[in-house]
Amino acid sequence: MIFFITLNKQKAEASKKSLQNANLTKAQLQEADLSDGILVEACLDGSDLSEADLCGTDLSAASLKNSKLHRTVLYRCRAKNTDFSNTILTQANLVEANLSGANFCQANLKESNVEGANLTNCTFQNADLSETNLTGVFLNNSNLADANFTNSELVAANLTGSDLTGTNMHNAYLNHADLSGANLKSTLNLTSEQIETAFIDQETQLPDSIPIVWISKTEYEFK
Repeated sequence: MIFFITLNKQKAEASKKSLQNANLTKAQLQEADLSDGILVEACLDGSDLSEADLCGTDLSAASLKNSKLHRTVLYRCRAKNTDFSNTILTQANLVEANLSGANFCQANLKESNVEGANLTNCTFQNADLSETNLTGVFLNNSNLADANFTNSELVAANLTGSDLTGTNMHNAYLNHADLSGANLKSTLNLTSEQIETAFIDQETQLPDSIPIVWISKTEYEFK
């Protein structure tokens, strides 16, 4: 079913099971209950979903460009290949969400909880992830160029093969994070102390400010 009108909150809640391909551009859906809904390929550009409940909702291939999802609950939602570019996701709950292939370019996820989420092959270029809980996330093969991870928790995160060119890692917690094969060559504010707590391999590209010497295939020491 395709909708070519902007639905109000009550109609959206009543129709949440059949909103695939819906046009919800600039919809006002603050605090709406859209949990377990089907919004596959829906257009929600410019919409306000602040404090809405999208727990378990399928947002795969939907577009939420320039939208507001402040304190929105997206727990265990499915949003594969979804466009969140320029979207506000501050203090949002994205715990255990499947967001693989999603576009978060220039999105604001400050103070969000993304623990255990699948963020494989995502784009976070110029995104703000400061003070965000990213414990145990899968960020492998993602574009994190110029993103801000200041004061973020990346404990046990998987960043294998990811591009962190120009990424700000000031005071980010990388304990047990997997950085094998990651490009950290131009990463900003990265310290040897952070690297020491993480896992790297010989394919990891480190900044010139953190010179190391490999003494075996798995062991290294700082120069």
